Amino acid sequence: MPQRLLAPDLVLINGLVHTMNADDLTVTAVAIKDGRFVAVGSDDEVRALAGFGTTIEDLNSATVIPGLIDAHNHLLMTGQVLSQIQLYDCRTIDEILRRVAERAGQTSPGQWILGRGWDESLLTERRHPTRYDLDRVAPDHPVVIHRVWNNLVANSAALRLAGITRETPDPPVDVLYAGSFERDADGEPTGLFRDRAKDLILRHVPVSTEEELVRAIETACRAYNAVGLTGVAEPGLYPEEIRAYDRARREGKLTVRTDMLMAAWGFGAPETEAGMQERFAGIGVGGGLGDDLLRLEGIKLMIDGGMSDRTARMFQPYLGEPENRGTWVVEPTRLVELIRWVHELGWPMDIHTCGDEAQETVVQAFAAAQRANPKPWLRHRVHHAYFPTETALAVMAEAKIPAVVSSPFLTNLGEGFVNSVGPERASRAMPMRSYLAAGVPLAGSSDSYITDYNPWVGMHAAVNRTTATGRDLGKADEAITVEEALRSYTLGGAFVTGREDRQGSIAPAKLADLVVLDRDPLAIPAEELDRVKPTATMLGGDWVYRA
Repeated sequence: MPQRLLAPDLVLINGLVHTMNADDLTVTAVAIKDGRFVAVGSDDEVRALAGFGTTIEDLNSATVIPGLIDAHNHLLMTGQVLSQIQLYDCRTIDEILRRVAERAGQTSPGQWILGRGWDESLLTERRHPTRYDLDRVAPDHPVVIHRVWNNLVANSAALRLAGITRETPDPPVDVLYAGSFERDADGEPTGLFRDRAKDLILRHVPVSTEEELVRAIETACRAYNAVGLTGVAEPGLYPEEIRAYDRARREGKLTVRTDMLMAAWGFGAPETEAGMQERFAGIGVGGGLGDDLLRLEGIKLMIDGGMSDRTARMFQPYLGEPENRGTWVVEPTRLVELIRWVHELGWPMDIHTCGDEAQETVVQAFAAAQRANPKPWLRHRVHHAYFPTETALAVMAEAKIPAVVSSPFLTNLGEGFVNSVGPERASRAMPMRSYLAAGVPLAGSSDSYITDYNPWVGMHAAVNRTTATGRDLGKADEAITVEEALRSYTLGGAFVTGREDRQGSIAPAKLADLVVLDRDPLAIPAEELDRVKPTATMLGGDWVYRA
């Protein structure tokens, strides 16, 4: 065979390459051919492989790491949110209103205005916005602004379109269909809708077209590549969203390797879940259909609520609410049966578990399903995984059930945790050190759009464990090292979806995904980790981002 056909396409030299392999090898050069790494080593060793037609690039001593993987990330929705009003950093209601007013000035009357990210625990007023606040700045537009999680506020124009008045009855009380909207002292809706009652408003918001969904995927991919992300597990997709991903891939707009998980039980009203078992069984295949860029990987279930709105299912009650231990979205006996059925069908599951009772129930069901019918290639996992019990830790370690931790929540939602369960219990949230010490596989994630998709923000939170106000959330006991945090976003993320044989580290035969950085994250103070910026990102041997 001619030597030119064996020579690498690209050689990168004069770098500081943290391979993240098991031996923690650091090298200075890599060689790439046909989208995969073919060699790692010293400059002289790798340069010697170059032939006619090989491109040699000098990294000028820059640090290189594997492409980063977010193991639970709503990429498509994030792309949509990026075009909406961003409220995550707002600290007063007036600040929220200024941003809504600015968007109203740019939007034709009658058109919907959407925003996301407010959190009353970080607002000076310590309350949620109301319809009356929004009416002051956007009376001629229907406005919906989402809380970081599980609540929204709609203005009067949006309420009119939804047909909601003081005469509208409260949603039926049903533990498996939790949801409510708030009224003031006079019985008028304040505009706040909680949990599934949000559907009363959201069903009136115009549905995105396929073109808009594809555009959102493209927008998110560009943003993700710019922070070093080359892979995500995208949970909770419906058929029209899966079609949009397929189209984005065919049109060359998908530049983040995506493992898609279908939306299953717990997402919508009970009537929307009718026929799910027939639909999943009728697909005719198990998880993993696709290629290295886009796969139909698994199924996501939502089985309890959240922490800051006090709906996560807990063994112990919430602070100041002795009767409130949160809610089940899927009744636990049925949940265990569904887990066993999905396992038998051959789909890996990613299950939302915020409460300790929810988490223990799920991981025990995972382990029982594997014992009854071993399918070790199915990487069942729990995400959020805030408060593992000793039982849950032991089960997860023995069965190698990954904890997919949304570490940016510690910073951005941590004050809400404290408000719900008190500072002592909150300091044990997402106990990453305990997970690693027990031998539980650990993967980093953002759960973006809920919080910042930037993995460096997530790693900073895992290492420093401080809230947005500077409160310490158990750093001495539960913080992990920078190297461990980096591993959670590389090999840890790859393990979750069974891709550790071709992603997550820089090694011969693995996919050539890498990130060039402006500084070495292993050589800077931990407090500066969120300042790390990529200068270039590569996917399969092609540069998809350059600063």
